[in-house]
Amino acid sequence: MPTPVFTVPLYFDRDPGGLSDPERLREGLSAVERTGEHLWLACDETPTLERLTLRADGSFGAHRTYALADFVDLPAEGEVDVEGLAYATPYLWVVGSHSRKRSKAKEGEDDAECIERLAKVETDASRHFLARIPLAQDPDGGGLVPVRSGPGSTEPETELTAARLGGKGPKGGILRALRKDEHLRHFLRIPGKDNGLDIEGLAVLGDRIFVGLRGPVLRGWAIILELEPAPDSDRPDRLRLRKIGDDGERYRKHFLDLEGMGIRDLRRDGDDLLVLAGATMTLSAPTTLWRWPGGATPERPSLVRGHELHPALHLPHERARQDDHAEAVALFPGGARASVMVLYDSASERRRVPGGVLADIFELQG
Repeated sequence: MPTPVFTVPLYFDRDPGGLSDPERLREGLSAVERTGEHLWLACDETPTLERLTLRADGSFGAHRTYALADFVDLPAEGEVDVEGLAYATPYLWVVGSHSRKRSKAKEGEDDAECIERLAKVETDASRHFLARIPLAQDPDGGGLVPVRSGPGSTEPETELTAARLGGKGPKGGILRALRKDEHLRHFLRIPGKDNGLDIEGLAVLGDRIFVGLRGPVLRGWAIILELEPAPDSDRPDRLRLRKIGDDGERYRKHFLDLEGMGIRDLRRDGDDLLVLAGATMTLSAPTTLWRWPGGATPERPSLVRGHELHPALHLPHERARQDDHAEAVALFPGGARASVMVLYDSASERRRVPGGVLADIFELQG
C-alpha cells in the first residue's frame, strides 16, 4: 500500500456566529475542492461552506464560514448533508446526499430500545439539494468569495446568479426525475446506509454534472448519474434538468464495475473521472481511487467493465479500524507528479492537531 507523500494541516476557527465548530468539522468533513490558494470544505452536519487559505508554511488556515442560506433558499431547515463540491468557473457546485436515514442502535440502551430505534426512518427535505454558487473576487483583496449575484470575475459584463434545483424534498429535483426509473425507483424510499439511494461525489465539465451514488449498488455495479442543469426561464434563482436521455429522461446512467463497492467521491481530471470507491454499508473495507478514461465526456449511457478502469490509488486499509474512512478527494497541484488530497471521516487521534486535522497527500499511480 502507498504511504502519503506528506500531510497537510487544516486549521479551523470557531465561528462567532455559532455556524461551525472545529471539533464537529474535523469529525465530519464530507467534501473538498481546491481553487488555487483556497480549499473549500463541507461538513455533513452543517448547512455551511468552509473556506481555508494556503499559508506560507504549507498549511491551510484563515478559516471563513459561509451559510448556504445566504446565497440560495434551502428546501427546508436542517442539515443539508453536503456530500460533494466541484468548481467549474465561475460556479462552485454543491450537492446533498438526497438520502433517507435510519436511526442507530446506541450503546447503553437496552435491546428493546435499540430494536425500536432501528425501525425509525426519517426524510430530511433539506438533503435534497443541488445548487451552484458564484465565486467572485473579494473587493477587499480576500481572494475568491461566494456571492448571491454579481458580475463575473472573468467576464464582468455577465451577471451571475446563485441558483438551486427546483422542488422541495423527495418529490422534487433529482428524485422526481428518477421516480419511474427501472433501476432506481425501488431504492428511493430505502435509507442510504441500507443500499438505498445515497449521493456521494460531484464532478462538473461544462454543462454536465456527474453525481456518484454510494448506493444502490446493483449486483456489484455502482452508478453515476449524468445531469445537465439549466437556468429556469421563470426564476433566475432556480435550475431545471434538461432532457438528455434517449427517451426524454432528464439524466443518463453510467454503470461501473468497482469490485462491488459504491462511490464515495468523484473528481474530474481533464476528460477523465477519478472515482473513489468504498463500502456502501456501514463496514470497514478497502478503498480505491479508480480512473475512468474519458469518463467526463461520455456520448451515451455506459457500462464500464473492470478492465476499462485503471487503479490510480489503493488507499491504506486496516480492517480493525473504526475511524479514518476516506471520504473526499481533491486534485492537489504543485508537486513533481499528479497528486490528490484525501480527507477522512471520523478522524483518528493520530490525525488530530490542536484546532484542526491532518489531510494526506498521495501521488497518483499510472
